Amino acid sequence: MSYSEEDSRTQGKWTFLGLSILSLVVLVIASLFLWYLISPRINAAGPAFGLAIKIAGLLFLITVSGGLFLIVLSSATERDFLFPHGEKQITLKVLFPINLYLGRLFGLSKDQVRQSFVQVNNSLFKATRKRIKNDRLVILLPHCLQNFDCPHKIIADHGNCRRCGGCLVGDIIGFKEKYGVGISIATGGTLARKVLVDKKPTVIVAVACERDLCSGIQDAYPIPVYGILNERPNGPCINTRVNLDKLDLAVRHVLNGAKDAKRYNHQRVGV
Repeated sequence: MSYSEEDSRTQGKWTFLGLSILSLVVLVIASLFLWYLISPRINAAGPAFGLAIKIAGLLFLITVSGGLFLIVLSSATERDFLFPHGEKQITLKVLFPINLYLGRLFGLSKDQVRQSFVQVNNSLFKATRKRIKNDRLVILLPHCLQNFDCPHKIIADHGNCRRCGGCLVGDIIGFKEKYGVGISIATGGTLARKVLVDKKPTVIVAVACERDLCSGIQDAYPIPVYGILNERPNGPCINTRVNLDKLDLAVRHVLNGAKDAKRYNHQRVGV
C-alpha cells in the first residue's frame, strides 16, 4: 500500500471520542490516587486549605467531564450544545495528550488519533455554524502544496504564482477570485499565528498535515477552524496535494451554510 493510500484511510470521530471518554476515566482515577497520596500533608496544613484543594480539584473534574459530555453530544448530533463554549477548549487541552498515549496502547499511531480529532473538530464546527461570522474567511495553506522545483516562490506573495498547472496553488487562488475570500500560505506555526494577527480572520479553512492541523486548530481558538488533511503522494512536506472538491465544499459550507453545501454536493455527484 502506498503512503497516500494508507493516509487516505482517515479515522472516524468516534475513535477520538472513545479515547476521550477512556482518558477521562484515567484522569479521575489518577486524581483520586494523587489525592490519596498527598491528602495527609494537605490536611496537616489546615482544614481550610484541604477544603480549598478539594473544591478546586472537584471543579476541575466537573469542567473537564462536563465539557466532554457537551463535545460528545454536539459531535454526535452536529447540533450546538457547547455552552459554555470555553469548556471545549479546556477539555481538549487536558485530554488530547492522554488520548495520544492511550491510542498507542491500542495500536493507533499519533496521526490516526489526530485524524479522528480533525473529524471531531469539523463536526463541532458544523454544530456551531450559527455562531460563526463568515465575513473574514481565510483559506490557510501549507507552502508544500507548491511544486518544490517552482522558481516562483509564493510564501511572501501568492500573487507570484504563474498558474502553470504544475501544482494546485493556481486553482486555489481561483477560489479567492470566485468567492472573495482571503488566502494565506504558511511555512509553519509561527507564520500561521502571524496570519491570525495580521488578517484577523473570523473563520479559517485550513489545509495541513495531521500534526500541524491539530496544533493549529487549538492555537487559533477562539477562531473556528475547519480542517482538511492534505495528501502526500511523495511523502511529508514535499509536493503535497489537497482534494479541491473538499476544499470548495468547505468554503461553500462556511459562506452559505450547510444546506447550500449539501445541495451543491448532490449536484456534483449527480444525485
